[in-house]
Amino acid sequence: MAKDFLFKDGDLQIENGDFVIGHSDQQHVNDLLIAQKGEYTQNPVLGVGVSRFLRAPEDAQVRAKLEREIKLQLEADGATNVKVKVNSIDDIDIDAKYED
Repeated sequence: MAKDFLFKDGDLQIENGDFVIGHSDQQHVNDLLIAQKGEYTQNPVLGVGVSRFLRAPEDAQVRAKLEREIKLQLEADGATNVKVKVNSIDDIDIDAKYED
């Protein structure tokens, strides 16, 4: 499990005047899902941009494309043992591990 600064509602978490550090695997997954390609200047091809899929028709082909994109992006970010199942655009099961 990776450790990093933790965010809550887009803001850094602060306790007792200091930044909160904790397990951040889920936070990394969420960040990659939301990020559009080009948002990370260090790696401009990183990001799923899940909002692009919101207007797409809910069919097996779109779900398969989204599953593949999520898996590829997480693996490119260093996640291992990535398993993705898109039941619908607002119901996505992701199991991924980041090494310390």
